[in-house]
Amino acid sequence: MNKINRHIIHAFLGMSSMAISLLIGGFFNNQWLGVMSCFGALTLMYYVPANQHKTISQLLIVDVISILALPISALLAGSMFAILWIGMLAFISQYILTKEKMFGPQAFFILMINGMLSSLGQISIITRLLFALYIILGAVIATVFALIENWCYEKYAITSRLDREKFTYNIESMRAINYSIFAMLAYFIGVQSHLNNYYWLLVSAITILQAENIPTARHRQYHYVLAGIVGCIFALLIYTTIHQKILLMIIAVILMGIICFAMPKSYLIGNFFTTPIALILFKLVRPELGTNLIITRLIAILIGTSIGIVGVIAFDIILRQQKLT
Repeated sequence: MNKINRHIIHAFLGMSSMAISLLIGGFFNNQWLGVMSCFGALTLMYYVPANQHKTISQLLIVDVISILALPISALLAGSMFAILWIGMLAFISQYILTKEKMFGPQAFFILMINGMLSSLGQISIITRLLFALYIILGAVIATVFALIENWCYEKYAITSRLDREKFTYNIESMRAINYSIFAMLAYFIGVQSHLNNYYWLLVSAITILQAENIPTARHRQYHYVLAGIVGCIFALLIYTTIHQKILLMIIAVILMGIICFAMPKSYLIGNFFTTPIALILFKLVRPELGTNLIITRLIAILIGTSIGIVGVIAFDIILRQQKLT
């Protein structure tokens, strides 16, 4: 197995986690089960061998945060408390992962999934709690595949220990606070916009907020907007030419493999495929929205990344003031 390209194996496991999620949904004739499990399967992105002995720790920490956070997001969905909750979750997740100096998506997928769930206020609370359970199922599937990958390659110890340090007001905590404030702002603006899938404003904002400085943020915004536009055009072609659910599922699985393969090498290429995969998954469960979702995605990218840039600039100003004092 060591002779096989490492990235291909990771991509195959990513495809397998999504394919199994969709197959489970098909077996129970429950499309929402399959799609929500696919969101949970994105947890595989937190298997980052560059973390060395903390590789499994990050994965399990994210699993624990997800198990605790998802039911809360389901309960608060549609209320103003959901906005405060997203801000709190953003701070907790980002602070823990950055304090532990863990490489990877940081709080991105945690907030994306919880933001999505807490935006479904029009659905009954029982259904939302079921959705939370479906997402956790997908996360469990992804974790199993990540542990298999670890067993085959890195063989890092299975542990979820954190560094036992008290909370201190330092750069990590300041960055996490700034991150949470602007994540909450993006989500609030999304709620007030009444757009379909308004949580995409949050997703776009936090993509930029994770940048270390203003030049990196602007570079990331350029890449994210470019990848989003091209991804939307690609999704439009799929929306207008492919309507068979089985074909849409196959395309989603293939895109998941490409994301897993490309993301460690190129942020631009990876993001190009995240837009169509998100749109395809929602086409499976909400086909009545049609191309409106594509327009919403473009609006969210433009507004959300702008909020993210403002957040990075604000944090840069705060840091400069700290240095002067």
